[in-house]
Formats: sequence, C-alpha cells, structure tokens
Amino acid sequence: MLKVEAFRWINGGLCALTALLLTALAVAAQIDAPAVVTYKTAAEIPVEAFFRLPRYSQMAMSPDGKRLAALAPIRGRDALALIDVEKRTSAVIAQFDKVDISDFVWLDDQRLFFRTADRQLETGTPQYLGFFAIDVDGTSLRNLSPERKPFRVFSPAKDGSGDLIIGKMVDSRESESVLRLDTRTGRSKTLTFKNPGNAIGWALDKDDAVRAALRLEPRESPDKPRRQTLWFRPTSDDDWQQIGESSDERGGVRPLAFDGDNQTLIVTSRGGKDRAALYRYDVAGRRLGDMLLDHPWLDLSGNLIRHPRSGAVLGVRYSDELPRTHWFQSRFADLQAAIDKALPDTVNTFNPGGDAAPYLLVFAQSATDAGSYYLFDAQKRSLERVGATREWLPPALMPERRYVPYKARDGMTIPAWLTVPRGVDAKNLPLIVHIHGGPWVRSYGGVQWGRWPSAQFFASRGYAVLEPEPRGSIGFGAKHYLSSFKQWGLSMQDDLTDGALHLAKEGIVDNGRMCLFGGSYGGYASLQGLVKEPDLWRCASSYVAVTDLE
Repeated sequence: MLKVEAFRWINGGLCALTALLLTALAVAAQIDAPAVVTYKTAAEIPVEAFFRLPRYSQMAMSPDGKRLAALAPIRGRDALALIDVEKRTSAVIAQFDKVDISDFVWLDDQRLFFRTADRQLETGTPQYLGFFAIDVDGTSLRNLSPERKPFRVFSPAKDGSGDLIIGKMVDSRESESVLRLDTRTGRSKTLTFKNPGNAIGWALDKDDAVRAALRLEPRESPDKPRRQTLWFRPTSDDDWQQIGESSDERGGVRPLAFDGDNQTLIVTSRGGKDRAALYRYDVAGRRLGDMLLDHPWLDLSGNLIRHPRSGAVLGVRYSDELPRTHWFQSRFADLQAAIDKALPDTVNTFNPGGDAAPYLLVFAQSATDAGSYYLFDAQKRSLERVGATREWLPPALMPERRYVPYKARDGMTIPAWLTVPRGVDAKNLPLIVHIHGGPWVRSYGGVQWGRWPSAQFFASRGYAVLEPEPRGSIGFGAKHYLSSFKQWGLSMQDDLTDGALHLAKEGIVDNGRMCLFGGSYGGYASLQGLVKEPDLWRCASSYVAVTDLE
C-alpha cells in the first residue's frame, strides 16, 4: 500500500520529460509555442493569451502506462501527439489543416480513436466532422464514418482488441442501438438485436454485453409525464425482462454499468428523494439495494471510474464547490491522499491504467492555475512534472474564483461561482453576470479552464463575474429543475437579479455598474433583463440568443 511519506518530489526546474515536450515535440512538429512573457499585473496580459489554445490538453496515458497522447496546436489547429515515456521520444501522428482534432480515447495500447471538429465557429460549439482511428505509429488510419453520420461513444472494448462500443440510430430514428465497431475494418456488429425499443440508456457488463436498458414509454396524455421502464437480461442471449418502472421521467432508476463481478448493477436514482444518488440495484428483488454514495445538495448521475480491463467500478467523479473524486477501493483512495499531500494547492485527478502499468498521469489544476500534468512513477513513488497547459498565464496573477451560493427571493438556494480581480479589495466592483445556455444544463463545475475562460479574462480587467446556476439548471435536485417549467422571464429571471443584488448588498459590487452576458438561453436572459428591469442593468451582451420562443 502506498504511504504518503513514501513520496519523492522531482521538481528541479524543467525536468527531462518537460524539456522533451517543450523542445523536441515543438521543433519536430512546429507546435505553436508562444513566448512566455513576464507580467506585473493580470491587466497587462493580452486578450489573446486567455483564449489561445492550450499548449497541451486532454493528455491521457495508454492502458499499459508506456505512452502519453495529447492534443497540441499546429498552425492554430489541434493535432494528436504521442510521447514514448520510456524512450523519451515524441511524434505528431495526426493533424489537419482545416479542422481540429477535438478529442480522443485510447482503444488499446497500440491504437487510438479521435474525432475532428471545427473549433473556430463563432458559437464555440464543436461541429463534429469526422470519426477516425489510428495506430500509434501513424499508420492504419481509418475513417469510421465516411457517410458523416454521427454516433455516440460508450467505451473501448475491454478485451484489448482495439474495437469501440458505440450507440447509433440504426433501425429506428427514436431508439438507439449498441454496436461493436471494428476500428480497422470499419465493420460493426449489433449487440442489441433484441432491442426493447425507445431505449434512452444502456448498461454493459465487463464482457461488453448489453444487459440493462432504460426505455422511455409513449406519453399517455399531454398532462402526464412520460413513464420510464427498466429492463434486464441475465445474458446477451436471453430475452429482456422489465424489472422496474417510474411514473416520473426524471425520477426513475437509470442504469450505469455492471460491476466487475458481472452481476452487480450500478444505477442512479432519486429513491423517492429530491436528489439522485448512486445505488446497487437488486435485480432479483427488482428494487434499489445499498446506497453507494449521495450528496447533500448535488445529484450524482454518473461519471463512474472503471478499470480499463476488468470493468470494475473503482470510483466516481462529481463537482460541488470543487471537482472531487470518491474512490470505492482503499488503494486508490490512499494514492489520491498521497498525491493531494504532494500537490496541496490543486485539484488532482488521475485514471487508473492496467495493473502492471509503470506510470499514472496526474492532472493538477485550480481556480488560478490552468493546469499541469505530472507522471507518477509507481515503482519509485515519485512525481515528475510533464508540462503546463498554459504556461503563459501565471497562476500568481490569475483572478480568484470561489463558490458563493445565495438565496432567491422565494427562498430557493442558487448555486453560483464568483470570480474577482486579484490583488484588489472586492468592494464596489463592476459586475458581469455570465448566464449559461440551455437552460436545462449544468454549465459550471468549480474549476473552469476550457476553450472559453471568460471569467478569468473579465476579472483581469477589473470586473467581478458571477456565474449562477438558476432554477432549471440540472444536477441540483428535482425541485431546482422542475421549478423552472414555464418560468422563462419570471422566477428564472429573478434568480439572476437576486444574485446580483445579493453581491451589491454584501458590498462586493456596485449596483450602478451591473451588466448581463450570455449565449443561447443566456442570450435570451440577458435581453430579458433589460426588458424587465431596465433601471437595474447598465447593458447586456447577448449572442446566439433565443429571441422567439416559438
């Protein structure tokens, strides 16, 4: 068992691996490498530095722990790069001139799947253009969707074959089928021939057999919610059996995965309460079993961490005030504690690899640090810094971000995050209320360093930025979600106003200098704020707004 005291910390400036990434890769592939400039204040940092693509992102370790893959920009477009950890060699294996590689996943130790998208669209929303697989040496590139029909990615096949488990509309426009896709030939095999129909969720076992399904039933009448039914089969050759039912389309049992024993079904359910929690499901008794984890004000709806080969459920990730990981196995909980002790000022995440993997990859980030990658050497019990995602943004100057829930006028608690300028008193600041789209989404999760770090930029220019989760945002319980129905421009709008007034009452912001900013639903709410309370808001910036509700 790993002991916290056993850690050795390697941090002698630029370590060997960092030097490799910042020089060999950049020189060999012309990876965009902007100069690191020393700034005295955040206000001196130019706008493009905040929104530039990260030097390296989405870095991930191969299952055998021997190679790193990452996205890296070349001529303004993200490419796929590989690093051999043992040999300390590197190469770019896939790049395009007119599209970005938007994300990727390791299929096995020798092959990767990736998607392409245009990330330069005005909305900032990726429009997926291609689905591909490639070997680690850059050969055997296969276009997996030549007809440009999108599919949903479940997971790599657990047998190390390089196949991919996907969801795709095949026999119906309403019900998804699950297929096993051979990424070398492009051929697929349907795993759900006996599809129960209208499926909106699936659960696979460790052998990638589809053995649980969630079905959405036809609406019985306009004034009733649609029922959900839970289905199960003992093996992939058996017929489906209905084992559960819910009259609430948001409150039923949702299957997530089978544990490594191939028998224990892990589900999420409200269990008659306001918030969803993780449970074992008693298939024989057709009822919820033991609760695995719940949260006092947050829905737990998935994000399971599973062993890449055995399929065992090792833990779960969620985000309240900050992103967190809860491990179900003590050896990973002990490792998490050791890493957190070595890196005490950041939120640290890692994904377990194969049991014999010599290395683990750790990503460390905070509200002021855009993030760095570290290698954990399992034998030496040491951490080695790989590199920073945005080394041109100094954490010491970055604005501070904190969780600031507040009460709406009807008493409902509204989760929110506040970013304020660094090095100044948080008093009488101008305010920007940044409103997410949807509105039935969860947009902010404690640490937000992505393609659009708007809050950090605005705060560097002296603004306070409030990022609220008004009613209708998902992930905060059924009441928080359901109370938004037919409340566009009404209580949903009041939630935004009440957040700004709360900060003004606390003396943090100047109520004479407050503005609204957002896109999609956020664009609607920005405009509606000016209509509803023109004397309160000084301005609004609205983009891709919903302006005609019909």
